[in-house]
This record gives sequence, structure tokens and C-alpha cells, in this order.
Amino acid sequence: MNVFFDMDGTLIDSANAITCAVNEIRSKLNLSPLSREDILRHINTPGTNGAKELYGVEDWDLQGFKDGFERYFLKHYEKSVVLFDGVLEILDFLKKQGCYLAIATNAPQNSLVTILKRQNILHYFDKILGVSAGVEPKPSPMMLKLLKDESPHPQSIFIGDSQKDREAAKGAALPYYHARWYAKNLAPDEFSSAQECIALLKKHL
Repeated sequence: MNVFFDMDGTLIDSANAITCAVNEIRSKLNLSPLSREDILRHINTPGTNGAKELYGVEDWDLQGFKDGFERYFLKHYEKSVVLFDGVLEILDFLKKQGCYLAIATNAPQNSLVTILKRQNILHYFDKILGVSAGVEPKPSPMMLKLLKDESPHPQSIFIGDSQKDREAAKGAALPYYHARWYAKNLAPDEFSSAQECIALLKKHL
């Protein structure tokens, strides 16, 4: 089986880094800080104009806001991100089952090796795919289709944590499971712990 993972919010708890990066930029624009919940909702909702909602501008390219966010994000990323509890257990389980593992993330392609090395999980993955020239971000299914086409096993599954991930999986015609770490009142395709995730995956093995 091929198992594809989103990265931020699924494997890596990066919410604090995202929040700090956005609010540092807002501070420089003399804007008041936003809550973590509001920031994550704007970033993870398909069709949202993130530049307008977060910074009051109409386009990410205006004043280099996209590049600015990535620069501040990486600075905070180094300080505050950690793996969710149970991620190593999931990855170890899948590797022991002979699964092909890959990452499909909206993070820039050129940042991924450094991030995954820092978290000591790069060696688990056979392929890492992020956004770059010619590779569209989710909710486009492009990167999932690319991974599916070059993966060795006939069955593929995607694990993510956002509506963008869910829509990308639907567009790529992949089974999808949704990470809601430490949450309660879960839907049938959601998990909040390693044990729950592994139980969902065992249905396909």
C-alpha cells in the first residue's frame, strides 16, 4: 500500500509557528494580532483570499507578502515545531508493513528536506513533494495524482488535516483519513491518536 501524508497539522504541529509568523507581519503593518484559530481557518479554507483576510491586501504578490510569510514562518518553525505524539508509531508501523510512504504538502519544495531532517523523519519517506514551479498546491489533486502514478503499489491512501486535503483526495479519487489530534467526537474517517490511525489503516492492509 502507498500512504501519502500532508505535513503541517498532520505530522508536524506547526500551528504556533504559523500564528507567530502571521502576527509578526501584522505587527509590522500596525495591525492587531489574530487568534490562532482565526489564522488557521483562513489558511486551511479553500477559496479564501489569505492576503486580504490576514493582512488587508488583495494579492499574495503585492509587497512580497507570500515570500515574507515564508521567511518569518521558517524562522519560527525552527523554534517551535514538534511532531504530534504518535507520529513515529504510525510511521514505524507502516514501514514494517512494507508500505511506500510519501509527503504531499503545500509547503515549498525547497524547504522540505531541512524540515524533515530536523524532526528526524526524513528517512521514513520514499518521496517528498511540495509546491514548486509546475506543481499546484492543494486543494488541486495534482500532487496526489503525481504520487499515485509513480508509486509501486496499486492502492493509495491520503492522510491530512484540512478541507484542502480532503478536497485534494476527492479530486485524486483516493481514500482519505483526517487527523484531529487529541480531539473528541470524531467522524468515522477521523483519528485523534496513533492507535486510532493505525486501526483505520489496518482496514486496507
